[in-house]
Amino acid sequence: MSDRENRHGDEETGPDEETGPADETGPSEIERAVLELPYIPDFPLEDIVFYFEPKRASPQAVYHELVGSSAENWQRYYATKKGWKFLYEDNRGAEGPFRVKDLHLVILEPGRIFSPKPSFRFDDRSKAVPVPSMEKRRPLNPWKPNYIQALNFIKRYDWPHTLPRAVTYAVWEIEECGQVPGSTSWMNAERILRDQDSPELRNTLTDIFYNRPEDYPLGSEVYLRVLGLSGPEGFAKLIELAKHPISRKRKIIANTLGELRNKAALPSLLELLEDEDPDVRTGALRALGKVGVDAASDPQGKVASYLESPEIPKRVWAAQALTKGGDPAHEKFLIGLVKDEPRLLTDMGELGHVLGDLELIEAVPYCINRLKHDKSEFRADAAEALAQITGLDLEYQSLDTEEQRRNAIRTFNRWWEDYKKDRRKKAPA
Repeated sequence: MSDRENRHGDEETGPDEETGPADETGPSEIERAVLELPYIPDFPLEDIVFYFEPKRASPQAVYHELVGSSAENWQRYYATKKGWKFLYEDNRGAEGPFRVKDLHLVILEPGRIFSPKPSFRFDDRSKAVPVPSMEKRRPLNPWKPNYIQALNFIKRYDWPHTLPRAVTYAVWEIEECGQVPGSTSWMNAERILRDQDSPELRNTLTDIFYNRPEDYPLGSEVYLRVLGLSGPEGFAKLIELAKHPISRKRKIIANTLGELRNKAALPSLLELLEDEDPDVRTGALRALGKVGVDAASDPQGKVASYLESPEIPKRVWAAQALTKGGDPAHEKFLIGLVKDEPRLLTDMGELGHVLGDLELIEAVPYCINRLKHDKSEFRADAAEALAQITGLDLEYQSLDTEEQRRNAIRTFNRWWEDYKKDRRKKAPA
């Protein structure tokens, strides 16, 4: 539901600079707060910090600054003249920056004549403090086309329940983002749906998913995830949707059940593993790898049968599922693929992610060996797997240099040696 008619002119935009002043010590943290806006912003809420004027204990005004990639992409669009002046000319009279650990977004009701102004609250009951640095009208998103086909369904949708205006805004935003690669405002819309949980909302999301086309699947992925995280009743609706007559929708449901990693999904996933559609079966097996399966849950050995598959990804996912279900006998097979198979880890069922998910630390030396491969894609592939297993993020890229390669190998080797020393110390005498 884009606010296309409310656009500010060039005179309202800030200077050419894309980021505000840096804070070398990093922002302090606030546990929870509420940001009230008359629209859903394009930038992720994780990329915003706040300054309190004159101080946090008794603020008269709150100023914002975007950080990370949002500083480059969105600061110039969402900053008012007062915001730019604060960031670049006079921010010494304010306390900050502060990052909010749990920032909630509330959509303000539109005024009859004037748009409501952005405001900040420390909680739902505290006094609203104005945020004069942020536009009160949503600026133009330069990456979105004027006509978006993904909105055709929701424009004609007959809502089964009367829901808060924020919910309809959120659904429109999610549908719109489905056609715009790289758009992130759907993340904020998903937050709104989670905050507005109710039986009516769950029924509506179920109905929307059941009837919407799948030309742009982002919406389905969000609605199913919101259902699955909304408690037992929402999860039950998600499970029931796995019987949808359209195979493409059953595949999306299988993927969501894997993403949620809820053991309660096992019966449904095992049923989808025998689906008539091969893509659904593949999606169910991949999901089972993330959830984990033991012998009691799968007495017929449906997952174990895939250990003999001619396709390596299916063997990997089956081994992942059984290992996660409590059978470590398959770890050797997974590590052996890293050691001996001359393929990208990505091409073997995203094996790097599987190793990280199972925390198979014994695969580390073989991944380090892959950093010495003569092809850059193999090195980047291995570096990504090592980052997931070890927790070290070296920002290693496929377009690496010889120095980057040596430094990465040295760092991961040091980590491996430290791990072995710790293991020896903890070993019983």
